[in-house]
Amino acid sequence: MRLRQGGDTSSKDHAPLAARFKRFDVYSKVHDDYRVKTKSGGLISVVAIIIMLTLFSSELNSYLTVEVVDHIVVDTALNEKLPIGLNITFPHLRCDEVSVDTVDSTGENQVDIAGDLTKLNLDARGFLSKGDHVAKEGECLSCLEAADASSEQRCCNTCQELKDAYLEADLPYFHILDTAVQCKDSVGCRVSGDVLVSKVGGNVHVALGKSTIRDGKHVHEFNIKEVSDGFNTSHEIHRLEFGERVDGMLSPLEGTTKIVKHGAYMFHYYIKLVPTLFSGRGRTVYTHQYSVTDSEKNVMVTKGQLTGLPGVFLVYEFTPFMVQKTEKAVPFGHFLVTVCAIIGGVFTVAGMIDAALYQGYRTARKLAKSGD
Repeated sequence: MRLRQGGDTSSKDHAPLAARFKRFDVYSKVHDDYRVKTKSGGLISVVAIIIMLTLFSSELNSYLTVEVVDHIVVDTALNEKLPIGLNITFPHLRCDEVSVDTVDSTGENQVDIAGDLTKLNLDARGFLSKGDHVAKEGECLSCLEAADASSEQRCCNTCQELKDAYLEADLPYFHILDTAVQCKDSVGCRVSGDVLVSKVGGNVHVALGKSTIRDGKHVHEFNIKEVSDGFNTSHEIHRLEFGERVDGMLSPLEGTTKIVKHGAYMFHYYIKLVPTLFSGRGRTVYTHQYSVTDSEKNVMVTKGQLTGLPGVFLVYEFTPFMVQKTEKAVPFGHFLVTVCAIIGGVFTVAGMIDAALYQGYRTARKLAKSGD
């Protein structure tokens, strides 16, 4: 008897482990024979699935979108150099009439910048020029108005020779550059590239005259008679950035176009630079955002008189504060909890609505039968 009882106890102790887990099943199972399916329940189920998918898509998009958090701190960066990226078209200024210069508040000057900055000649349609007209051997091209002012017969076979002839005759030549055979194939210029400046206030400009440094000062030398017929500073800004370009960072001046129909205009763009530090995606970028205001003025009052220097001036200054932009990713655990809340919440609410409709339908039927 004792052995038999012991054997029974052993069999109970070795019962299948999976069967023991049935005790922890909190999800009651209802036999299919006791389930009631209704049309309203099916409609509610379809609507619930659509809502869950919509909310899941929205939450997934939010999870994949990186949030950028801003902080403002004092900019303590020292001895930084700032690359200024330019791409500006001057449709009515030849490249040999254009130089890009910089001046800053410390007295540092850069005259007719080359190297990383290139100047490309453009034709009248705005396309890259193939170069000025080349005179054939033995050909003698006219010096136009300069020939009438000179007593000697001379040939102007290049654009530079034509301009020199006009200067020697004390005549302005800008009005003939678009039409003279020697010059009309290269009427515009595109300035493109980077300018490296110190991190202090200053300006980058393209202005009338030959730039030079005299007694430590930046001056422009020109003959006023050269521009008595105007100095066309029409321009279009394709690219202007201060530091490395970062996705989502706007450049307000890009796309700006100014057209000069007469006279000689001086354009000023006053730029307020905000140092910005982007952190995220495994890299850190130090760059600058900016805001801008502008002014323009026709400095040619009468022929032979200027009240300013015609040109385009990008005047910039720095704020003492720096914006730190840090990418903040949503944790996967937060995304998972939100998805579970969406599914559970929609499922529960849909069940409550279905139960209410079903109970209302049954109550209405009972009232209808009792009324009969």
